Amino acid sequence: MNQKLSYPALTQSNLERTSNFENYVKASRATKPIIDEQENIHRGKTYWSSAYFDGYVLPAQGQAKPYCKKWISWGCNNTKQHPNGKHYAQHEQKTCKTAHCPKCHVSWINRQASRTTRRCMKFLENKNYNFKHIVLSPPQERAKHMSVDDLKKWLAFACKVANIKTCAVFFHPFRFHDNEKVQPYVSPHFHLLVYGRITNTTEFYNKTRWLIKNKGELKRDIDIFNCVRYLLSHAGVKKGTQVVRYLGDISYRKLKVEKEPSNHNCPHCELPLTIFFIKDSPKSLKPPIDHMGLWEKSCFMPYYPNEDSRNEEGVPFYELKKDTKDNCDYAEERIYSFEDILAVKTILPKILDWKYQLRQLKFVSSLKCKKLEDFVETPLN
Repeated sequence: MNQKLSYPALTQSNLERTSNFENYVKASRATKPIIDEQENIHRGKTYWSSAYFDGYVLPAQGQAKPYCKKWISWGCNNTKQHPNGKHYAQHEQKTCKTAHCPKCHVSWINRQASRTTRRCMKFLENKNYNFKHIVLSPPQERAKHMSVDDLKKWLAFACKVANIKTCAVFFHPFRFHDNEKVQPYVSPHFHLLVYGRITNTTEFYNKTRWLIKNKGELKRDIDIFNCVRYLLSHAGVKKGTQVVRYLGDISYRKLKVEKEPSNHNCPHCELPLTIFFIKDSPKSLKPPIDHMGLWEKSCFMPYYPNEDSRNEEGVPFYELKKDTKDNCDYAEERIYSFEDILAVKTILPKILDWKYQLRQLKFVSSLKCKKLEDFVETPLN
């Protein structure tokens, strides 16, 4: 398996059905109806917003940033090295990558699920067994009055009795009264992806009073991915705390996994991409809001951040206009984004230096020519 693969956002698994995941996503956004004195109905807070346990809440109950799910135009105007002298554009939706954001939490789930799957599959190389989905539930009369730190210590004891040494741990502070998953109640328990044999269920219960349930093997990478997405959709989240913990041989200390490759480079000249304004042009129509590929260069203007970092300046973000079927009809909005401004300031010197080298050449193709030293075993004096 290619370890650099990013897993698709929606897939099917025999173990965890996609519909289960979608039910939790819908439930996270379900709001309570409010009727005012004039008997008008308004949308209130979400049902999940009231769930709280020792600092932990459910995903998607925070505030979105102004640029969340708006489009931004990254591109490369090194047209001398592009087919037909065109501009390369890569329009993408901006995400804040946080679990608390009501707009971006699905993106966060997919990103985290991809990372966990890659770590598990890296560990399984040349192994004979698969991971199993295990649920560990402490006695609720005592557990719901304990702190999460104390529960984790109790979990460590339970794992020792169950002979669980290598696993990924997901803490779930809540269960749900209804099938629609909109009525949470405090019921702390843990979901684990476990590698290895587990102690007999009866023996485990007699020693710990914990309930253990084996949900089955995760035989393929897609099974792991879908299972993790399902678990993250209603896991307990807390700022400054990792949602997934890796123990044993898949911990960060014992297992090193390559980072996912960056895709913010031009496929034609390998230069890093930077932000562009989209403008009207007499030569061509503006590109669709989700365009990725070559386009007429007259439709783009480079974005140069202000040198004075104390001045908050707007990065160009785009949103499709309402009541329109044409995805070329969109509006621009300038929104401050420190992350994007810093990215552009970092890569602009590299781009300008490369373009300076291009101007010194009579033939662009000479960039790919080998030097004389490449044909001899020892460097020439």
